[in-house]
Amino acid sequence: MANRGDTASRLEDEAARWAARIDASPDIAPAGLDRWLAADPAHAGALLRAQATLVMLGGAVPETLVAEDPGRSRRFWWLGGASATLAAALAAAALLLPARGEAIRTGIGEVRSVALHDGSSLAVDARSDLVTRIGSTARTVALNDGKALFRVRHDAAAPFRVTVGDVTITDIGTIFQVEADRDGGTVEVLVSEGVVEVAAAGRTLRLAAGQRGRFAIDGGTPAKVEHVDAPRIERALGWTSGRLDLDGETLGEAIAELNRHNQLQIALANPALAREKLYGAFRIDDPAGFAQTAALGLGTRARIGPDAILIGTPQKKPAPR
Repeated sequence: MANRGDTASRLEDEAARWAARIDASPDIAPAGLDRWLAADPAHAGALLRAQATLVMLGGAVPETLVAEDPGRSRRFWWLGGASATLAAALAAAALLLPARGEAIRTGIGEVRSVALHDGSSLAVDARSDLVTRIGSTARTVALNDGKALFRVRHDAAAPFRVTVGDVTITDIGTIFQVEADRDGGTVEVLVSEGVVEVAAAGRTLRLAAGQRGRFAIDGGTPAKVEHVDAPRIERALGWTSGRLDLDGETLGEAIAELNRHNQLQIALANPALAREKLYGAFRIDDPAGFAQTAALGLGTRARIGPDAILIGTPQKKPAPR
């Protein structure tokens, strides 16, 4: 009898083959896909994880390579790290080709992998809102809020553009992430591969692989561009595989990211803790585990309730004179 590990490995192999077939012919669902998805609820989650892998790797993996190459396991090593909760959330998301001009909205804890009609694909983070318009002469994604990772099939006759307020990002054959922070009024563009052109504040600049730019949504603030090495890029894209990787980010930033992905929300009893810097890797679907670890490292406590998590103890008010 096959053990559970062998069964899981076979499932991931099957999902990788289906993902490669879908990527090779994105306009047509492969024969037999519906039957395979209907055979087991776990199949949908495995397929979404495999498609997210293709987004991260920047292209399709030939079916023969997926099936036979011993090196395949190295390229897909992090699939097993996706949590069961994330897989369930992914499985609930519709993955097949959206209609032209369709709105895509994700809720708390919902991450979607989407294949566009032109052969491009995107991974959409939790609590995001965007609209795709894919045509023969122009392709546009309006990101209203949230975050998405784009893997674009380049077509000079139909430029691919992502708009956020007054900022426009034009693909020049690449993989890039765009994050819109409506509350903060900023747009962040991170290029993993290739080059993008960003128009903002009355000027145009290019960002190449390993660069990150921050812009004002209204185009009123000059861009801030920094170089980002490969490990930092991997950490920034950790959400696509259910990870929260921290390397000096603040507790406040980490909580904001976790609260995007979990119904059980985290709050701080002492707002001053928000500035504390954290390091380490966490499951993005485990707010309680994160809170306990963070509290221990900061020398405070975490109270885990059925409806909320509270880190720290309230500051004592000075005694009246």
